[in-house]
Amino acid sequence: MNLRVCFGVVVLVLVGCKPDNEIARQSHQDVFYQEPTDEVDILWVVDNSPSMADEQAEVADKFQSFIVNLEETGLDFHVGVVTTDTDSTDENGKLQGLDGEGPTIISPSLDDYVGDFQELVQVGVDGSDKERGIDAALKALSEPLISGYNEGFLREGATLSVIFVSDENDCTDRGALAGNDDASACYDNVDALVSMKTLVDEFRELKEDGSRILASAIVGPDIVENCDGAKPGFRYRALAEGFGGIEGSICNNDFSEIMNELGLQVSGVLTTFQLTYPAVEDTIEVFVDDELVAPDDENGWIYDEQYWIVSFEGDAVPARGAQIDIYYEVAAGSGATQGDGGT
Repeated sequence: MNLRVCFGVVVLVLVGCKPDNEIARQSHQDVFYQEPTDEVDILWVVDNSPSMADEQAEVADKFQSFIVNLEETGLDFHVGVVTTDTDSTDENGKLQGLDGEGPTIISPSLDDYVGDFQELVQVGVDGSDKERGIDAALKALSEPLISGYNEGFLREGATLSVIFVSDENDCTDRGALAGNDDASACYDNVDALVSMKTLVDEFRELKEDGSRILASAIVGPDIVENCDGAKPGFRYRALAEGFGGIEGSICNNDFSEIMNELGLQVSGVLTTFQLTYPAVEDTIEVFVDDELVAPDDENGWIYDEQYWIVSFEGDAVPARGAQIDIYYEVAAGSGATQGDGGT
């Protein structure tokens, strides 16, 4: 069970097996608890290439929609900002500070943390047009920066939430494209980029204490027509999908909804829960505090077959402190054997 996707305790209960077309399918119950966290470290990774001025301003303008959810729960939050530019020695994973005065960690102790973030997140548009946002995040959260220039940001036991904002795809190449200054190389030589499996594994290693990791993305969708030249951000979206985060479109004129959703998730109100095994979708039954919840893409739940994730939508999102019980039959070929998961 990936506790970075679902914060809480997971109990697997073997209910029984039954034949289906001569194949015995195992039934399981996963149990989750919706609990708020006490501490959360939020890293915003913001594209600072020439096309991003409007998007930076929109994130700044709608930050109140994000922070209100953290304020309501009384969370102890750290907020930091890095850029997607890993070519500049002044950036390259370093937390950006107000007026260039060094790293700034925004926390509830500041008199005007909303205003500070709104200024901080508008990082300018003079950065590299090879946006290596995933690598920038990993540098920011790893040695030597995390105990040096960025010291104090990442706390043991705190939830880590990384939010990417970019109108380009990630170009984490780690030198593979050296000597090719054309930004199109990021798209013409995709096979030269660091694999997403490697990057996902490196993210998982950031929190060896087992605390939760979320990755979310406001990036280009698959189809970016009429979107001012944005490119699909499929590498950022893959990271978000792998960690049960939230995806929003950089093409939207109003970021209010996505900023609110991000704030809800970061505040400890989870909307996604990853099952232990792949489920046969039509056998899934979901209960929240013993009340049956119907599948519905507006005010119910939906199932992601690829990532084994049950997502709650609209009014069906479980409240803080709720118990979520999910019963399902395990899909054939999952590797589960009779007796897995206890009694």
